[in-house]
Amino acid sequence: MGLIKRRVSYDDLARLVVEQARSIERLEARVREQDAEIAELKRRLAQDSSNSSKPPSSDSPFRKPAPRSQRRSSGRKPGAQSGHQGTNLERVANPDTVVEHRPIACGGCENALPQDAVPVGFAWSQVFDLPDPRLVVTEHRMLKVRCRCGHITRAADPPGAKAPAQYGPAVHALAVYQLVHQHIPSLRTATGVADLHGAHLSEGFVHTALLRAAARLVPFSERVVALLQGADVAHFDESGIRVSSSLHWVHVACTTRLTWYKAHTKRGKAAMADAGVLPHFTGTTVTDAWSSYLGYGRAGALCNAHILRDLDGVHHGDPTGQQWAKAAIDALTAGNEAAHTARETGRNALTSDEIASLEAQFDRAVRVGRSINPDPPPKTKKTFARQLVDRLHRRREDILRFLHDLTVPFTNNQAEQDIRMAKIQMKVSGGWRTLEGANHWLLVRSYLSTARKHGLNPMTVLRDLFAGNVWLPPTHA
Repeated sequence: MGLIKRRVSYDDLARLVVEQARSIERLEARVREQDAEIAELKRRLAQDSSNSSKPPSSDSPFRKPAPRSQRRSSGRKPGAQSGHQGTNLERVANPDTVVEHRPIACGGCENALPQDAVPVGFAWSQVFDLPDPRLVVTEHRMLKVRCRCGHITRAADPPGAKAPAQYGPAVHALAVYQLVHQHIPSLRTATGVADLHGAHLSEGFVHTALLRAAARLVPFSERVVALLQGADVAHFDESGIRVSSSLHWVHVACTTRLTWYKAHTKRGKAAMADAGVLPHFTGTTVTDAWSSYLGYGRAGALCNAHILRDLDGVHHGDPTGQQWAKAAIDALTAGNEAAHTARETGRNALTSDEIASLEAQFDRAVRVGRSINPDPPPKTKKTFARQLVDRLHRRREDILRFLHDLTVPFTNNQAEQDIRMAKIQMKVSGGWRTLEGANHWLLVRSYLSTARKHGLNPMTVLRDLFAGNVWLPPTHA
């Protein structure tokens, strides 16, 4: 039977062309989507602590990133600068102990020196050392006195001496200092105090000391929150922690003189309201780009350290195609240097010409970035480079606020440094058992951090706290 040749009509060919065009369009869209996915995966693989917000601990031990600091050379030689006053031990006028050493024989004739020879002078050498670790026991005797009427009256117990035997404020302070300031777990704290001072504490005593310290810090918490609410510029940040084996969040509000921590089950506005600072804050917030910080304070400033790392990541992933990112880095770095120079020379503002030039340099880089990274087709995810350049365009005022107000810092490093202490505690202990316990620890940490920022010794303020004298930051802080 022979083959029957069927003649294809024009309409059939037209339908076939339309179907093929649709198929090609779908395939091209899929290719674009896969290209974007591949580029995003390459970008993520290239991320490390030098070009993203990832911590150095996440860097692979087999592929450590080469140092690529955003800082520029200051032109100064390494080490102490000219005019720097060094520190060393200096002789004290009134030593605790004086030990005299008499020579036995004459250094000239080598004859024995008489024991009753009067010294004609002396050389000196002072040795600074720690005293023998021992407890000092003070016994308080509450005397009983009989009146002529026959009634016997007993003297009242002095503060801190209610039981027949108890540890004093310094022992309580040392336990809390080790637990909170030095991040030493409770068992090792108890062991260390016993080894160093002969005070045999229990873990229960250490935990109770922490609770007692937190209970005495209500006036401090009220003062520091009120001061932060009225600060002209304050830093805010948050980070994940583990409480009772689940994810919680620690929030920090701080300045160069104040620190306030608060732990919460949530990350967003509910936690910020519970911390008590942001809902009533009247100054300029310095934060990362997380949207929950929007709407607080009279103005906002973004952390440009985050921006620089993201820009470096984009440029490092495609140095040829994403040169705009390097131009944006140069613009922000030049602005930071100009602001530093102005402050160092005693100026309280940049000139309008300086600001205009630096803003123009930044705006050119952003315009180029938007043209090189166009919006993707509908239902297609934006590339990270496009997301970043959109953020630079949308949050331009907050990114460049440091140019217009020299009291606004370039970065949010203050908050990152302060919140790092909670992360260190996480690494040491793995977390807290209860949210209440976490907030007790963080309250005491707030106290010690704030005192440290005022140049006070943490042990001193803790000892005063247990002696009934809570330290409060001055109202002009």
